[in-house]
Amino acid sequence: MGNIWQGQLVRLRAVEPGDADAYFEWSQDTDLARADSFISFPESREAVRKWTAEQSTREPKDDDCRWTIVTLNGEPVGTINTHTCDRRVGSFRYGVAIGRRHWRKGYATEAIRLVLRYFFHELRYQKCTVEVYSFNEGSLQLHRVLGFRDEGRLRRTVYTDGQYYDEVLLGITAEEFGGSKA
Repeated sequence: MGNIWQGQLVRLRAVEPGDADAYFEWSQDTDLARADSFISFPESREAVRKWTAEQSTREPKDDDCRWTIVTLNGEPVGTINTHTCDRRVGSFRYGVAIGRRHWRKGYATEAIRLVLRYFFHELRYQKCTVEVYSFNEGSLQLHRVLGFRDEGRLRRTVYTDGQYYDEVLLGITAEEFGGSKA
């Protein structure tokens, strides 16, 4: 018997209170924060513990969901969350972040494929769009390898590290994703 939430490298599972240390570690990485959204003020370990405890009991709303990405031996390596889910149109977006020491091991690729497969093959969504900051070459390459197509560019919408950057929009349809297995 298979598990739709598990691939060859990773498994997606709900956020657990015990994930607080991993999320706290990731929050200390300025470059990771910059590539994900923005650099926020430092959070205490207690604030992160409270957040993971709240996330662990939060019900998904309107197909917006967050998962912890773990290796098959249970080590947390990152997070992926869906948002801006529109059932009427059949479109959704997601964000993914992998802790620095786990980069370039295929974890993000597999986690994204698991989410795409679930949303396209189980929930009948037909389109996924992602926004990637133009300085994040690794994420741009990853999404293009996964079959996402460039759909547009919002110029100078991101300000970080003393300069403005573009936001690149990429998309993939259910048909383009096809029967991909994670």
